Amino acid sequence: MFYIIVGIFVLLVVLVVTSIIVGDNFIEKALVREKPNKRECDSDLFYLSVEAFKNYNKYKSETEKWLKKVKHEKININSCNLKLVAYQFRNNSHNWVILLHGYKGKKEEMLHLAEWYYNNGYNVLVPDLRGHGESACKYIGMGYMDRIDMLNFISYIINRDKDAKIVLHGHSMGAAAALFTTGMNPTNVVACIADCSYTSILGIFKRQMRCLFGLPSFPILNMANFSFMLKKDSYNLRKASVVKFVKNSKIPTLFINGSKDNMIPLEEIDTLYNALESDKEKIVFEGVGHAQCELEDFDKYAKVVTKFLKKYIKNSKEVKKK
Repeated sequence: MFYIIVGIFVLLVVLVVTSIIVGDNFIEKALVREKPNKRECDSDLFYLSVEAFKNYNKYKSETEKWLKKVKHEKININSCNLKLVAYQFRNNSHNWVILLHGYKGKKEEMLHLAEWYYNNGYNVLVPDLRGHGESACKYIGMGYMDRIDMLNFISYIINRDKDAKIVLHGHSMGAAAALFTTGMNPTNVVACIADCSYTSILGIFKRQMRCLFGLPSFPILNMANFSFMLKKDSYNLRKASVVKFVKNSKIPTLFINGSKDNMIPLEEIDTLYNALESDKEKIVFEGVGHAQCELEDFDKYAKVVTKFLKKYIKNSKEVKKK
């Protein structure tokens, strides 16, 4: 009996130690920011279709030219003792939009939408989320910590325009950041566009562990979360439920997703949609993958967004992109 107890104890110790090591490695891969000028294959760009990738490169070339000629400035704010950087494009109106990029992305990837909103008369703020691009932080906020930063960006806008009507528009992790923020019902935010958000951080990590690594989430993620919480600028992954925040939101929201999204199951848009008790709409682009709706059919995307925002933003009219 003694040897059986010792054997069980040793197995438990090995299991715990192995889980901590594997979990830490997973966290290192998933939540530690990329090295400068590096974007790995697990970013949203990796999943683009041929057509979407072609359009991505086309829009990238066009917006690089636009950025050189349009008047703008690079601003920074302090949030949680972190320096966060954003592009700002000013217009003569009280309409504002904050554009939020996806996982391991950067602000430049949202410039195509920035140009479109700017041409529609919006003031545009395009930040690098914490742990991305020029913004500080070792760890990626996965939308949950970014909600605090968004409140500070919103305060930045209101301090300069007390009559501002602000739209939050995000892709993937940026959509989650927008939804986390709306759950806090910030002042002057009148609408949200959530393009392919997940329902929880743990949920998407569980799928990654199962699909990419063939590993069980328990007890690895549990140990990883405990270890991660001990680090500076970290957070509790268990508390980061987008659904819980959406249930608390009073902000009108448009949910967008592609029917062939292999990253975020289509049921998750239904879960988020059903959780919101405010005004809401849900649009599914048939045959489109993760974070590709804008790239696959921008004309349709622009019409969908325009129609939704017209209810909450005055003088919002569609301007066709040249």
